[in-house]
Amino acid sequence: MSLRRPPAISRDDCMKREIGIDLLRGASMLYLVGFWHLLEYTRAIPHYQNDITHRVTWITLGIFFFISGYLIGAGRTSLSARGLGSYYLKRFWRIYPLFLVALAWFTHLGICRHDIAVRAALGISVFLGPAPPTLWFVAMIIVFYLAAPALLYVSRHRSGMEAFLLNLAVMLAMYWYLVVTGRLELRMLVYFSVFFLGIYAGAKPQVFTRRKTVVALAVLSFMLSFFTHVRSLPMRVVTIVPMIAFCSLFVVMLARELRIGQGRLRTGILALSSASYCMYLFHRPVYILANRYYFPDTPWLQVAYLVGCCLPAVILLAYVVQKGYDFVVNGFPVWLGAVLQAWRA
Repeated sequence: MSLRRPPAISRDDCMKREIGIDLLRGASMLYLVGFWHLLEYTRAIPHYQNDITHRVTWITLGIFFFISGYLIGAGRTSLSARGLGSYYLKRFWRIYPLFLVALAWFTHLGICRHDIAVRAALGISVFLGPAPPTLWFVAMIIVFYLAAPALLYVSRHRSGMEAFLLNLAVMLAMYWYLVVTGRLELRMLVYFSVFFLGIYAGAKPQVFTRRKTVVALAVLSFMLSFFTHVRSLPMRVVTIVPMIAFCSLFVVMLARELRIGQGRLRTGILALSSASYCMYLFHRPVYILANRYYFPDTPWLQVAYLVGCCLPAVILLAYVVQKGYDFVVNGFPVWLGAVLQAWRA
């Protein structure tokens, strides 16, 4: 018996791949890594965090959760025992080993405490708190991936009202747990609904045909977010969920309609999208090490150094690591088969 490489699936299929989703993923990651987090390392723009940029950042993170759910909902995941096994195995290899590498690097550099890293690796940090800095996103998406098959079943076989009621029940349960224990990662309350909406929209794409409704909800929820004043922090967090969910839905609706043919632009978009996960995992260690090695004294020279040298280094490192990791994982069945055959001989 030999282990064969599974048939390759082209990531550059013009007829089937939604290039707008790749563009959105790459551009959103550039915003987070090349603006929001990058400016923490310089004094050049001290007030870049404000009411507008905070909302843009919340929505940008929401887009990632929405896309993660959307791709699950739009896929052909079977909910049989065998299909679920394949689903969980694929998600495990896609994110978990690289997540462990990032946790180890964060811990080594002192960005994350050892006990927090251990809880994150075990998938419980979002329930026992605190979640690791920056890597909270991955710790949370692991939990969402575990719950996704149940959400996918509801999205496929139940009405929108039933899906909404399930989402509401989960939100109430999380809010109760937070009030009782004080240990839930607050962002679970923000992004669970966005992830669930992504699954629902992927499973029932007719949601995107209601363009005027989506636009109206996105604009209205964004405007209302400026007029909602609640003293309780958990409730204040919950009030921004509609804005993040509907704005993410709106942006993805636009991205789905984008068409780009074969060429350098498409190749570049796919490369950036491919590197986006590792960009998120490893950008802080790169910035910190670059800062230790050399850092200009003048604020605007700091920006030039970060944008001109450090950000390209992050992108290059992320692309190389992701491609190398994909090569190892995709070739594992072939290598294991060769080892077994050599051992038997």
